Amino acid sequence: MGHPFPNSITLSLSLAPYIFDHFKVSNVMAESAVTNRKRSSGDDAVSENDRKRKNMVARNMDPAEALALTRHEFGEHGGVNMSIEASATFTVMEPETLGRMFAGELGPDRDFFIYSRHFNPTVVNLGRHMAALEGTEAAYCTASGMAAISSVLLQLCSTGGHVVASTTLYGGTHALLTHFLPGKCNITTTFVDIADLESVESAIVEGKTNVLYFESMANPSLKVADIPELCRVGHAKGVTVVVDNTFAPMVISPARLGADVVVHSISKFISGGADIIAGTFPSLFIYYYFILIKYCLRLNCGNNNWLCIFSPWKLLSLQCS
Repeated sequence: MGHPFPNSITLSLSLAPYIFDHFKVSNVMAESAVTNRKRSSGDDAVSENDRKRKNMVARNMDPAEALALTRHEFGEHGGVNMSIEASATFTVMEPETLGRMFAGELGPDRDFFIYSRHFNPTVVNLGRHMAALEGTEAAYCTASGMAAISSVLLQLCSTGGHVVASTTLYGGTHALLTHFLPGKCNITTTFVDIADLESVESAIVEGKTNVLYFESMANPSLKVADIPELCRVGHAKGVTVVVDNTFAPMVISPARLGADVVVHSISKFISGGADIIAGTFPSLFIYYYFILIKYCLRLNCGNNNWLCIFSPWKLLSLQCS
């Protein structure tokens, strides 16, 4: 079956190649050497072998070391902190460059931007750091943690889909799984004690279950999940393993332990000051990133990249200080 909202999430066909196809060239973790960023169309692509090598290094690296080695964006006039990019749309000096952008040859991975609801330089930089933190190929940032979670689940599950989830979850996630998804999307959830691996395995129905979902450290019970074993069980049954790592960044790295997709409410541990609302979903392989952002970009309701640009700037500034 198709997605439950096929008509309400129609994206302009002219923008689709720009949004999706540029990931065949590179991704948001790639380090570019753009001489005239956002305008130049020079040949500055990072090779596929280079990208794979860097991603493999980051995946096997300590999170603190990976963050330290991540490409740093300086401010427009040489400031230690990057500048806030508050523009909704972006200037392109050459018609030929714009054509290449709409064709998908040039994208945000090489500092070419069209519209901030899709990608914004400040937000993309935060995503680059989140990917380094989690050891994934890429990370997409959203307006809230629940925006990240709902976008991931709505993409991985179609109408009639099935999720196996931990009984100990954040209240907003539990409400999404018990009320909204079954009532509006016909996506059902079986809740299990994830400490009981046999129960988890029994709850997964091959050919029907799409996602195994749990939190690395549960909110608020602090119950710790056995991520490697749960990933083994999930992958043996052919499901995508999604782990909420909101409570344990830097301490636990779910992607390095086998998870396919990681989600965060940046508002909590990463923010640290209870003054930011944001979310993100780092994904282990660019394939997952591609399919996950597809509907996230189409849902014009806050489940997109246009989170307040001050929030990612503040998070990145804190790292520099």
